[in-house]
Amino acid sequence: MITLEILLLGLGLAIDAGVVSFALGLTTADEAPKHRLMKGLIIALTFGFFQFFMLWLGSYGGYLITFSSYGYLSQVVICGAFLLIGLKLFQEAQKNEQQELKWGIISILALAFATAVDALAAGISLGTLPDAQLSALKIGIITFLICSLFYGVSFLFSSIPHRWLLRLGGIIFTGLGLRIVWHYISTGVA
Repeated sequence: MITLEILLLGLGLAIDAGVVSFALGLTTADEAPKHRLMKGLIIALTFGFFQFFMLWLGSYGGYLITFSSYGYLSQVVICGAFLLIGLKLFQEAQKNEQQELKWGIISILALAFATAVDALAAGISLGTLPDAQLSALKIGIITFLICSLFYGVSFLFSSIPHRWLLRLGGIIFTGLGLRIVWHYISTGVA
């Protein structure tokens, strides 16, 4: 059974992964439905696994990274990655020719890791629970479901011209990066 606390934590942690899944789904608008579904399954499984794994890892030692004097650097790297992906999507949208944007398993793994770093810190609080692994697994399943939903919703946008979808994806990734910048400016960390 999923408690309200685990459900809310899972939803909170899964939103970033869901938004990234949505943005990745937008880049597959021209692909065959079978390929889109396979990519969506891979994305949702990967993101769900990383949420589970990082929570589990956090419950056993994430505090070493989160509370160290260099813990903020991981967020700076993630911010840079999101901003670079957003810039890449904007550049692709500006090109006149129709060009297929390629991403593979390495990109998915990097994005899954980037969206799950906050789960590492959240995992510290799970370490006090008797069944931390089970709670982490439940949150991984919630993330899988959210990512599947968001990726599926991106199918509704398949009739929009490819250039506009790339721009929307660029806005999403740039927004995720700027959100990290805003967090550090507003909290005075750095």
